[in-house]
Amino acid sequence: MAIGQHFMTSGSSYKLLRLLGLLEDRSAVYSRGDSLELARLKAMEVMGKQNAKNERQYNLRARDVVYAEGQEVYRKNFKQSSFPAGYSSKLGPAYIKARVRKKLGNSCYELENLNGRTVGRFHAKDMRQ
Repeated sequence: MAIGQHFMTSGSSYKLLRLLGLLEDRSAVYSRGDSLELARLKAMEVMGKQNAKNERQYNLRARDVVYAEGQEVYRKNFKQSSFPAGYSSKLGPAYIKARVRKKLGNSCYELENLNGRTVGRFHAKDMRQ
């Protein structure tokens, strides 16, 4: 019968099992530095596992978007409210139609309005198809 499959009925059994090295020795006393080092290593292990899990979850739904030059897209409208002009941004359009003029790196684009006038540089997160 294996050791983990029966009940201990006497404290002397524990002493015998410790002498044989069959039990994890919980009576060991560590210095404060060693205890902190063990806790730090355990924390790093747990954080590494959680980081891997978070990365899998994020990559499951993240997608790389690439826009071609000349493609029509919708850019985010960053116009702010103005009392003198009588304009409220929350009532205005959230996205405005634009055209990609040039790609400026991995995820930045220079956009123009539909008349060909440059409207600025926008990140891909502020654009939709």
